[in-house]
Amino acid sequence: MLRSLALRFPSAAVCPVRVPIRLPRGPLGMRAYSADQSTGPGIARSASEVATRAVCLQLVMARWGMEMALKMGHGDEETKTKALENIAKTSEEPIIAQNLSAKEHELMAKEDGQWDRDDLQCHGHWESLGVLLWMLTNKVDLPPYYEMFSRPLLFNTTGVLPAVPKTIHDFVGNAQHSHARRTPAEVQRAIDIAEAWYWRAHAQRLLTTREELGLDRADHGPSGSGNQSSSQDSFLQASPTMVQAADVAKLPRGFVKLLRGLPDAISRASRLAHEHKLIEAVAEDDFGIDSNALYVNLGVNKNIPLNDDGSPMEYPVNWIPYHRVDASGMYLLTDIAQHRMLAFNWLTGTVQDWDADLTELPSINPVSSLWAPFTEAAREDAKDDGSDRT
Repeated sequence: MLRSLALRFPSAAVCPVRVPIRLPRGPLGMRAYSADQSTGPGIARSASEVATRAVCLQLVMARWGMEMALKMGHGDEETKTKALENIAKTSEEPIIAQNLSAKEHELMAKEDGQWDRDDLQCHGHWESLGVLLWMLTNKVDLPPYYEMFSRPLLFNTTGVLPAVPKTIHDFVGNAQHSHARRTPAEVQRAIDIAEAWYWRAHAQRLLTTREELGLDRADHGPSGSGNQSSSQDSFLQASPTMVQAADVAKLPRGFVKLLRGLPDAISRASRLAHEHKLIEAVAEDDFGIDSNALYVNLGVNKNIPLNDDGSPMEYPVNWIPYHRVDASGMYLLTDIAQHRMLAFNWLTGTVQDWDADLTELPSINPVSSLWAPFTEAAREDAKDDGSDRT
C-alpha cells in the first residue's frame, strides 16, 4: 500500500518549500488485494503474547479513561482516586511492567491528572485493542473502518479488572488454551481491508498537499498541458493559500506527477476495492462512508429513536465520499485506520516496536499490483533521485 509520506509544507509566504519525502515504491505505493493469491501473512505472535499486549493496552486505556474523567470533572473524586491507585498498583505487576512499551511506561509513570493533550491522543489504541481481541476470540467482530469498536464490549471480553490482578493472569493463561485462532484466510482478508483504508487515509494527506501546491487548478493538467479532466478534480478547489509556482518547480518531477494523478488513482482504486469487496460502496469515485455510522461515533446524533425493545432504530445507509467528510470525521477515519494497521503490523511481525510512527507503517500482504493506474509514472519515480525537477 502507500508508503506514507510525512509531508509538511509551509504556507505560500514561506520559501523555499522543504520536502522531507520518501517517494513511494510501486504505483502510488499501492498494492492491491488479489483474489487468487495462495499465500498470505503469518501471525508471528503466540496467543499469550497477543493476550499480554492486550491487557497492557487495556490497563493504559483504563488510565486514559480516568485522566479524561479528571480533565472533564466527571465522577466522584474518591472513586477516581481509588481507581487510579488500583491502576497504578496493577501496572507494577511483572506481566504488565515487563511488557509495556516505552511510551506506555512514560504515560503510566506520570502523576495523576498530569497527562497533556498529546498524551490523551492515545485513545486511538482502543482500535488496536479491538484488533488484538478479534485475533483471540470470536466474541469480537471487526467493524467497518468508519465505525469504532464498542469499548464496553472490549472490556467485557477480557474480563480484566484493574483492581484484581488475578483477572489479568487468568485472561492470559486462558488465551493459551482456549483462544479462537482466526484462519489464515480471515487474517489475510482483514489485513487487505486494513491496508486499503490505511492507503486511503494517507492519500488524503497527499490530496491536501496537492491543493496547497495549487496542482488542482485547471492549468495544471497531468502533463502540464492544462487538459486535466474535471471529473478527476471535481472535489478539489483551489486553495486560498497556495505556494508559488517556483516552489513547485523545486519538487521532484515524479512526486509532482504523482500528486497530479492522485484523484484518478483514488477513483480507480475505489472501483477495484469495491470489486474485491474491500469497501462496501463507492461514492463520487471515492471510498463510500456511511455518514450515519461515522457521526454517531462522534456523538453528533445523540437522540436516536429507539425500537419497542429499546434497540436503536436503524437508519437507511447514507453513503458519502471520503473526501467530503469534515475535519472531525477525517481525524476519526485516520485514527481508526492507523491504529488498526499498527495492530496488524505488530501481529505479523512487520513492526516490532509498538510505539512505531503511525504514518510510516509498512505493507504486510505480498499481493499483486492490481491498483496500478500510473505504472509509468511510478517507474519514473523510482528512477528520480530528486535532482530531476518538473
